[in-house]
Amino acid sequence: MQRVSIKPILFSLAAALLFGACSKSFLDKNPTDQLSSADFWKTQADADQALTSIYSYLIQGYNYTSSTNTGQGWGSGTPYWETLTDNAFSGAFGTVATGDIEPTTGTIQSDAYNTPYKAIQDCNVFLANIGKIPMSATTMNQYIGEVRFIRGYYYFLLEQLYGDVVLSLRPLGKDSASYKLPRTPKAVVIDSIFSDWNVAAANLPNTAYSGHVVRGTVLGYLTRLYLTLQDWQDAAATAQTIMTEGKFSLYTGGYRGLFLKPGQNNNPEIMFSGRYQIPNAYGPADYLYTYSSSFQPVSYLVNDYECTDGLPITKSPLYKPATPYVNRDPRLLATILTPGVLYKGGIPFVPAQIGASAGFLNKKGVDSTRATVIGTQSDQDWVYLRYADVLLMYAEAENEVNGPVASVYTAVNTVRGRPGVNMPPLPAGLSQDSMRTRIRHERRIELALEGQRYFDLKRWRLDRMIIPTIKDPSGAYRTFPLRDTLWPVPQSEIDLAKTYNNPAFTQTPGY
Repeated sequence: MQRVSIKPILFSLAAALLFGACSKSFLDKNPTDQLSSADFWKTQADADQALTSIYSYLIQGYNYTSSTNTGQGWGSGTPYWETLTDNAFSGAFGTVATGDIEPTTGTIQSDAYNTPYKAIQDCNVFLANIGKIPMSATTMNQYIGEVRFIRGYYYFLLEQLYGDVVLSLRPLGKDSASYKLPRTPKAVVIDSIFSDWNVAAANLPNTAYSGHVVRGTVLGYLTRLYLTLQDWQDAAATAQTIMTEGKFSLYTGGYRGLFLKPGQNNNPEIMFSGRYQIPNAYGPADYLYTYSSSFQPVSYLVNDYECTDGLPITKSPLYKPATPYVNRDPRLLATILTPGVLYKGGIPFVPAQIGASAGFLNKKGVDSTRATVIGTQSDQDWVYLRYADVLLMYAEAENEVNGPVASVYTAVNTVRGRPGVNMPPLPAGLSQDSMRTRIRHERRIELALEGQRYFDLKRWRLDRMIIPTIKDPSGAYRTFPLRDTLWPVPQSEIDLAKTYNNPAFTQTPGY
C-alpha cells in the first residue's frame, strides 16, 4: 500500500483549517504540523483539530486556482466518476473509461488507491492517540465513532475498486512489518468495515446531519454495503430503520436547491457531505462545470429523462424533436445545462463555442448565475448521501425480497413526486422484473452526476454490458475487458513491495 512517512504528528495546517463546517469550533487553531507528539494529544481542542484534518479528505481538490488542481473524482470533482459510465464524457479519465487501464495509468486509477490510504493512516493515528486525552466516555466514543466510520468509508471504496487490499488498523511506520503487509482478502476487509460501522452506529448521536457523521449516515452506508453484497434482507431492514427513526426527510425547497447554498444549510435530506466554506475551503465546481468543458453529460443520459406524463421520449406524445427539453422531467433542466440556457452570469450556452462536443454541461451543484474564471470560489457542499437515495435503496432491496409490494411503490413514488419534480406515480401491476428496471431508471435520474452510476453498474454487473455500447463524441466506442471489474494497484506499490522483498503484495489478476 501507499507508505505514508510518519512523523510525530502528520496533520497539516492547510488540512486543519479547511473543514470549517463542523459544528465544533475548529478554526483558528495552532498548526499541528509544528507540534511534537509530546505537545499534542493533550486537550479536546487537539482532538478537534485532528478530526478536522480527517474530514478534510472529503473535499480533496479544494481551492481551485490552477488547471493542475481540479480534484477530479474528489469533493466537488466527484461527478468525474460518471465519465466512466453512459452518463458523461471526459478526457480526464479517458484511459480508464475506454478499457485501456494499466498499473501505470495514473489519474483516478492511482488516486483512488493513494488518497484513501492517506485518510486511513490519519484515522489510525487518531484512534491510536485519542485515549490520551481526558474527556467523558460519551464524548470519546463519539469521536471514535466518527473516525471509525470514515476509515470504513475509505476501505469500502478500496474494496469495490481493487478487491483484495492491504488492511491495517494501526498507524504504519518505517518498520519492516509496515512494509511487508499483504493484500488482505476482500471478505476480511468487508468484515472490518462492518466492525467499524457497527461501532460507529452504536456510539453516534441519532440526530439530523449538521457536518459531523451521525447514526443515520452510518446506517445509510451500511445499506449500500448490504446492496453490494446482494444481502437484500439486511439492506431493506437497515434502510427501513432510517425511515422509521424519522431523522431525515426529502427537501421541500426544490430539487436544485439540494446542491446549492443556502438550500443546503440545515437541509433535512442531506445525510453526508464534503462541506466547503470560503475563503478557507472553496471548491472548484463553478469553474469545472461552466468555464471548463472538461466534463460533459452525454445524450444517453439526457434521452433517458421521461416526459412529464411519465412516458419515455420514444412513446410520449408530449415529446417534440424541435423542442426536446420541453415537457420533460424537471430534474433534467435542474441537472444538465442544455443549449441556449443562460450560464456564466447571463451568457447563452452554445456548445460549439467552448468545445463541448457532447452538447451539454453539468448544472447540478453549479451556480450558473456566477461569472466564472480561474479561481472562482465555490462554496456549495458536495453531497455524498441523501435521504432520496435511502428510499431508492429500500425499494430496490425490498423488491428483491418480496417483489413490488405497496411499500416499494410508496418509496419510489415519494421520490418521483417530491416537491418541484411532481412526476406521475409508477403504473400499478408491475412485475418484479419491471419494478427492478423502473428502480434502476429512477436511481439514474434522481442521482445523476452525483458519482453513483459507476458503482451501481458494478454491483448490478451491467458495466460489462453497457460500457461497450457507449459511443463517445469522438466517434469511438468504449471497451470493457472483464479484468476491469477490478483495477490494478499503482505500479509504484508493486515496485516498493519488490524493494522490501514483500512477495505477499501482488498485482491484481489480469494486469
